[in-house]
Amino acid sequence: MTFENTLQSDHAPAALARSEGRVELRYRVKETSSNLAHLYQRGCGRVRFPTVDHADYPEAVLINTAGGLTGGDHMSYQVTLEAGAGLTVSGQAAEKIYRSVGSTAVIEAEMHVAREAVLEWLPQETILFEKSRLRRMNNVHLETGSRLIALEATLFGRTAHGETLRSASVRDGWKIWRDGRLLWFDNFALEGDIHIQSQRPAVLKGAKGMATILIADDQAESYHELARELCRECGVRAAVTCRNELLIMRVLAGSGYELRKSLARILNGMRAELAGHAVALPKVWENQ
Repeated sequence: MTFENTLQSDHAPAALARSEGRVELRYRVKETSSNLAHLYQRGCGRVRFPTVDHADYPEAVLINTAGGLTGGDHMSYQVTLEAGAGLTVSGQAAEKIYRSVGSTAVIEAEMHVAREAVLEWLPQETILFEKSRLRRMNNVHLETGSRLIALEATLFGRTAHGETLRSASVRDGWKIWRDGRLLWFDNFALEGDIHIQSQRPAVLKGAKGMATILIADDQAESYHELARELCRECGVRAAVTCRNELLIMRVLAGSGYELRKSLARILNGMRAELAGHAVALPKVWENQ
């Protein structure tokens, strides 16, 4: 190598390190209880299984050991419940999407819920930082008689710090199938000056946080009135609609604290109704 080439090599831009993580979980019923049948962890994706007293289902807590995601990072989750199994999935902390130099952070989840199985997908909030870029898609495959309770919540900046997003990008989607038939497809997208766009009444009407709560159940319509009551009483803007076997709740709040408080109220009420008794939120939620 010549001296000139050596200089060029020394000053060449270094490739940025990227985080990549994957977690796979499979649960099956053994001796009347749900048990872990398969576990795979890779990269920054990890999972822990806390012992929870008086819980209807075992709990799995997802962890991103990288501490957050930035452009080019990729997290993927696969959760499979065999017939009759039950599981509550939560996250250790709020997922943080940091500034990107151009590429997009990707989060993908694939959920398979077999006959008579129950999956609760209850991660904590995702926080977008200035100049962050996020694409998230949750794909859910349900079989006859299965039930899904799912949540995704997003904060546009750290509201406790008074942050305002002037440049960011988020695409947040759901695809839900029942026995191979598409029940629902949703794709929320904002890009550019999030603060200005969020002021529009048809978008967020000034909200700093938003969440979607989904309940897929054969008896979803019977929970509609309770869901409406909880939305009216949660203290923030919220609404509910029912499409046959899918109950959809949207929540908008002015701060992270308000969003967390309202979500806890709604989830506590709906989970108690579905279980037939009071059910505590995952411990990671209670400690925030």
